[in-house]
Amino acid sequence: MASAIQEVLGYFPGGAHALASSSSLSAAAGYDGEDRVSALPDTLLRNILSRLPAKDAARTATLASRWRHLWRSTPLVLRDADVPRAAVARVLASHPGPFRAVTLARCRFAYHERMLAQWPRLLASKGVDDLVLVDNVSDPSADTLTLPADIFRCASLQRLFLGFWTLPDTAGLRRGADVFPLLRELSLFATTITDGDDLDYMLACSPALQTLALMFNQTPDRVHLRSQSLRCALLWLSFVEEGVVVVDAPILERLILLEAPPGSESDGGQVKVKIFSAPKLRVLGYLDPRIHQLQIGDIVIKPTTMPSPSTVVPSVKILALKVNLGVSKEVSMLASFLRCFPNVETLHIQSAVSQGHARRHLAKLWREVCPANCLKSQVKNVYLTEFRGDQSEFEFVKFIARSAQQLKALLVVLTQEKFASVDEANKLLYKLKDHSCVPWACKGGLVLVLGPTLQNVWRWSFRKASDLAIDDPFDS
Repeated sequence: MASAIQEVLGYFPGGAHALASSSSLSAAAGYDGEDRVSALPDTLLRNILSRLPAKDAARTATLASRWRHLWRSTPLVLRDADVPRAAVARVLASHPGPFRAVTLARCRFAYHERMLAQWPRLLASKGVDDLVLVDNVSDPSADTLTLPADIFRCASLQRLFLGFWTLPDTAGLRRGADVFPLLRELSLFATTITDGDDLDYMLACSPALQTLALMFNQTPDRVHLRSQSLRCALLWLSFVEEGVVVVDAPILERLILLEAPPGSESDGGQVKVKIFSAPKLRVLGYLDPRIHQLQIGDIVIKPTTMPSPSTVVPSVKILALKVNLGVSKEVSMLASFLRCFPNVETLHIQSAVSQGHARRHLAKLWREVCPANCLKSQVKNVYLTEFRGDQSEFEFVKFIARSAQQLKALLVVLTQEKFASVDEANKLLYKLKDHSCVPWACKGGLVLVLGPTLQNVWRWSFRKASDLAIDDPFDS
């Protein structure tokens, strides 16, 4: 959990050093002693200082008399890991603001109730732009503190990351778009949301919000996405019992569902994913037929559901599914999901393993699957990840080869355990060569076999899902 926090915090400008410490700088060869830096305009010097850790920025006041006023007149960048804990309160109180980025992630607020009560008001009064506020709990399973409602006074916020809190009861708080008029990104990590109305409130009072990330949270029974500005919604290890409902999100482009909480599959219940109004939705996944029940409008998608104007989302171009390719029910749902998204061009399939399911003859199973129209006429790239070499996976490869008429590339990504052994990897390569030697529907189709993704999953998932400049957040 601690490593996950550190990786996610690295996404925020106040969560990592923007420039090297001044102590690491060395004199350039041939330096003639002239102070050219101090000759720079004040506006440029303040820009430089705003990118230094607070400790180093404050130290520049000792360089020359001309520098003494600069730190206090420069927007503050404070990361509590960069200064002694005892100095954090003093820095916040002494700097007149504005605060460009503040990261408070080392304090156990249960031991500092007075500080917890004061800091949100202080941050609000000095115009904080980017705020990371993490309660440094020793036991992540313990009850979390309630976040002070004064956090809603920070009208200057553009990005807000909260970790290990309980959201306050918002019933008595002021309403209106002026609460968070500038907020573009909201991330809640291991935060308890006891009532869906509290999340509704945060969405309603953030008219500029583009990205919402719910990670490791104890979420309410429902998550309703109703926003005129939201472009990306991410749920990661956050179980929502009654479902995620896209009520009215006219410019929502991404709905990312990463990793259901442990035990979700064994519980037998399904998380409802309901899409009512999302005309710009372009990226969706990972849908897992064991965990998710897809509903489009008023119609629940079943294995027998046929495409109609009321059961399709034509805007989706990138679809990610997690499926056991050897289980008849899951394969039928895979085909049904594909029928709901007729214009998918990139298909990601994560091969899943589950126990206790009766399997039919695999070759017959895949011969009976009727390819969806998108697979026959639209899909250009297929990624098959977590490839273990099961016969069901080879049958899927042959199914894609037979069906995808516009396919440019089929990328097979081996699991870590298979790739770690050269012999195992070579065996899979030979078998893939044999099984891909079938009549391809698209001449010139290319099969690429890749090793597993070795990037840090925490940073990759959060960054790629949130970065709207990246075309395909599932492409690792």
